Amino acid sequence: MRRRGTILKRCEHPKTSWSRCRHSWSVVVDLGQDESGKRRQLWRTVPAGDDPEKELTRLLREHDQGRLASQAEPLTVGSYLEEQWLPHMRKRIREGTWRRYAQLARSQVIPVVGDLRLGRVRPVDVQRVVDSMVSKGLAPRTVVQGYRVLSSSLTQAVRWQLLSVNPATAVRPPRIERADLTVPHPAQVNMILKSAEGTWFYLPVLLAATTGMRRGEVFGLRWRNVNLDASQIHVSGSLQRVGGKLQVIEPKTPRARRTVALPASVAATLRYDKKEQSERRLLLGEGYTDADFVIEQGDGTPRDPDVASHHFQGLTAALGIHGVRFHDLRHAYATSLLKAGVHPKIVSEALGHSSTAFTLDTYSHVVPSMQDAAADAIGAALDL
Repeated sequence: MRRRGTILKRCEHPKTSWSRCRHSWSVVVDLGQDESGKRRQLWRTVPAGDDPEKELTRLLREHDQGRLASQAEPLTVGSYLEEQWLPHMRKRIREGTWRRYAQLARSQVIPVVGDLRLGRVRPVDVQRVVDSMVSKGLAPRTVVQGYRVLSSSLTQAVRWQLLSVNPATAVRPPRIERADLTVPHPAQVNMILKSAEGTWFYLPVLLAATTGMRRGEVFGLRWRNVNLDASQIHVSGSLQRVGGKLQVIEPKTPRARRTVALPASVAATLRYDKKEQSERRLLLGEGYTDADFVIEQGDGTPRDPDVASHHFQGLTAALGIHGVRFHDLRHAYATSLLKAGVHPKIVSEALGHSSTAFTLDTYSHVVPSMQDAAADAIGAALDL
């Protein structure tokens, strides 16, 4: 009887050293002939330490059940990404994130390894993708993102049993050096607030500076999430541009959905703004879009956060404050609270961070002053 499957040893060493090598295996299943009489085979790689006989038995059983027929044609990395992984991911991640994945896959991964058979991708092939991005002069963060796209797709291929092992795990992407934070001084924040006073831009700057909300969270805030009686804001979404349209997107993590306390003066400003907005709604009638946004264009429609960022850059440049972004108001908020002795856990919860450790790591520039305060406190407690 003709043998239906074969196990081959994969090793680059000479045969005399096979006994000392932790080699992998190739399992080959004979799928018969196609209509033209061409022999068809299915190849699977089995990593060192796994049982190739067990994998061969599994594949032969699937072949007998007719489940391997669709896998007879070799699947390339390019076709796998375009036809299987990217469509799968589109249903599971945000549209903006998916577009970034697709852009990296199509511009950085597929041109380098797209023609390779998926089952024959090796760590050296993953390294070629990384080296290609580095040689183009791409930023380390972009290189790491491209690597993660490839690695994530190969991990999914392992889950789908298209691969036995993810070759990307043997490759180290470049290390991302953390950029220094730009933290505006309280005096600079006050200058920005005074410059914006009397304009539509005052309220978003005030909210960012006194709550630590992200830009999208500020512009996505709805009145239904503002409790003026309790002086609190419930952060439950972020305004982002998706497919050319502004949409309020749900938070990525449970901790990003949070309640933030408001200073009494900010609650008073919001109360006044809500009254003014209600009067404008009555004046405009059907010309007003009642979408419930706190920050709106005068007719109820939301303001574009990107436009607001450009406006912020113009405002700060006019004040002689350079290199400060709208997002840096969040850093100023966190730094001020930590320096004032507010417990890091409270600050972390207000910011919606994943953990207190992440907050302290992000704002490590404040830790030395906190340690000085701790030393003074213990000295005072012991009367030393």
